[in-house]
Amino acid sequence: MHLRTTFLVTLAAVALVLSGIVFAGFSLHKQEITSQERATLDASTTTVAHDLDTRLAEKQSTVALWASNDATAAHGTRAQRDALATFRAETAFEGVSVVAANGTMVAINASGLPADRREALTGADFSTRPYVQAALDGERYVSAPFEAESGNFIVTISAPIRRDGTVVGTLNSAFHLTATNFFESSTTLLHPEQSLIVRSTDGTQLYADPLPDGDRLTATDTVGETGWTVTVAVDRAAVAQPVRQATTYQFGALGLTLLAVAVLGIWASRLTIRQIDELVAGFDALESGNYGTTVELGGTTEWQRISRRFAELAATLERRTSQMLVFNRVFRHNLRNDMSVILLSVERILDTDDTPAPVERSAERIQTRAESFMEMSEHARTIQNELLSGNTAGVGQVDATTVVTEAADTLREEYPDAAVETDLSEAVPVYAARVLSPLVTELGRNALAHNDLPEPDRSVAFRASHGPDTATITVADNGPGMPDLEAELLTGTRDETPTSHGNGLGLWLVKWAVDSLGGDIAVATGTERGTSITVTLPSADADGE
Repeated sequence: MHLRTTFLVTLAAVALVLSGIVFAGFSLHKQEITSQERATLDASTTTVAHDLDTRLAEKQSTVALWASNDATAAHGTRAQRDALATFRAETAFEGVSVVAANGTMVAINASGLPADRREALTGADFSTRPYVQAALDGERYVSAPFEAESGNFIVTISAPIRRDGTVVGTLNSAFHLTATNFFESSTTLLHPEQSLIVRSTDGTQLYADPLPDGDRLTATDTVGETGWTVTVAVDRAAVAQPVRQATTYQFGALGLTLLAVAVLGIWASRLTIRQIDELVAGFDALESGNYGTTVELGGTTEWQRISRRFAELAATLERRTSQMLVFNRVFRHNLRNDMSVILLSVERILDTDDTPAPVERSAERIQTRAESFMEMSEHARTIQNELLSGNTAGVGQVDATTVVTEAADTLREEYPDAAVETDLSEAVPVYAARVLSPLVTELGRNALAHNDLPEPDRSVAFRASHGPDTATITVADNGPGMPDLEAELLTGTRDETPTSHGNGLGLWLVKWAVDSLGGDIAVATGTERGTSITVTLPSADADGE
């Protein structure tokens, strides 16, 4: 089935789904409006309660500060009376008095208090008053509000007066909540449409904004210091307006969605939205390391091909991750064992004529290990450049005989006394990457480097041929034979483990390179000596679409 036909069949369902999503989204939005208004009310109530609590605490701190004045503790003196007068003049309190430790009032200064009344109060017993008792016990105290004759609500704030750490009296201050606009200051923290109500612990209404008529949303909190209840209210009509507006937008959006689907249908049908989204999600999964991800993009020929190539990419990434793990493990292992014996003065030791024989043998051993490390480093560089840096992708058709010839010439320069032979007839076309050259070179170099015969007796032979679907490259030597562990790791019949990982990176380079080219490796060992390694690759004529 072609892409256009597939998309047109699903277009109506997509339009229905989109409409449902829009409708559901706006429905949730309308619920969110109410929930957000509720959260706003809660936040406003908490803010006002905290503000009242904070300002009451500031009043207590003011009283406590004046209570610590030495003059305030000087009962019956002019200094004490002057201190109370200054307190009245410099603070927002309407009246202030001092009660001695025995409960007797010794001084008072209050707005509008007649002289005879002041004299009557001075010397009176106030020991039973809660604010006096609390302060004599060493505590700060805020009394319950009481309504004065003027209609103002007043609270008494008291603090202990100490001399040499001993409570010698109490400083008691009257604060007018109403006359000082104490509550109005908190209303500035509210939204314009919100109203404030404050009640004392016994339910007495201390303050109230004009409340909205009708149905209201409310939230309450408590002032921690006094236990007063703070209520913030808002008219539900203020909430209903944005809900109605959201409903209008909801139906408008539904219409626009259906119109957009109709207008963009033909254009979007060419883009196959579902397949693209799934493909992007698959790439995201690969990027995050989920190499087992697969995508099923539909039954069309084009998407089937993309699905196959995606699977190949996922397998390649998984393989490269495994390569990196092995690379790090082997490289760390050899560094730890080889670099521990490398010294900086090997050449100087070997060039010295009177070097003792044991020392010279140790220096030669160090030199051998250092050369082995340098060889491993070169392999690591090749692996990084050719396998791990994204250069293993096919670059087009190449002739395997040309690659083999160049590899043989390189080995003849490295091992001039060894026999390097080639058996090449017609061209052997393969669709390979540039990693093929280091692959072939490494097979020949490994054969010569690990041959225990003198160099003039060492030999390696290359042969390349191809059939209908595959091309083969064979490298045969007359060495002592490849160890079973190396052969099993190379052919994949044994899995690499922390204890079974081979001694170097050369054969890993070969294995990974062959895997990246989609090929196979076979190892055959002679009866007495010699090893033959055959690499089978897809020929250029057998490449896919």
